[in-house]
Amino acid sequence: MFLRQLLTATRVAQLAPKEVPVLREEQTIAAAVREMRAHSHGSAMVRRDGKLIGIFTERDLMRHLAAGRTLEQPLSAVMTSSPRTVKLDDALLTVIQLMDEGGYRRLPVVNAAGAPVGIVDVKSVVHFLVEHFPKAVYNQAPRALLNARAREGA
Repeated sequence: MFLRQLLTATRVAQLAPKEVPVLREEQTIAAAVREMRAHSHGSAMVRRDGKLIGIFTERDLMRHLAAGRTLEQPLSAVMTSSPRTVKLDDALLTVIQLMDEGGYRRLPVVNAAGAPVGIVDVKSVVHFLVEHFPKAVYNQAPRALLNARAREGA
């Protein structure tokens, strides 16, 4: 029961969303890649008139490169438009459910006006859980040792 209480009481703001580049839709993919490298993060948020309209990740970049396209195209051509988002006051449980249901590794965080604030990612969620349940995480046997290798007993 404690885990559920923690997940419903913890807010996205407590996870300290990571700052990532926030770019305009007309900026090039090359510019986004440079900014992502400068921030050491695999994503950038795309805005128009101060509001989030898309997200560009290294997955988008790989798909684009695999198709043999140039990096001089605008972000609007390759970004994921209208991504699922969370707000600073959303519960951690909401974040985990959205990530699980959508297969997302990152969720953009927006304020009440829809302006980009940062990114919450799987790594942040895992670190938060490890911080609160270190014994449960660190005391787990390696997966290879969880199954019996030989018969025991009678």
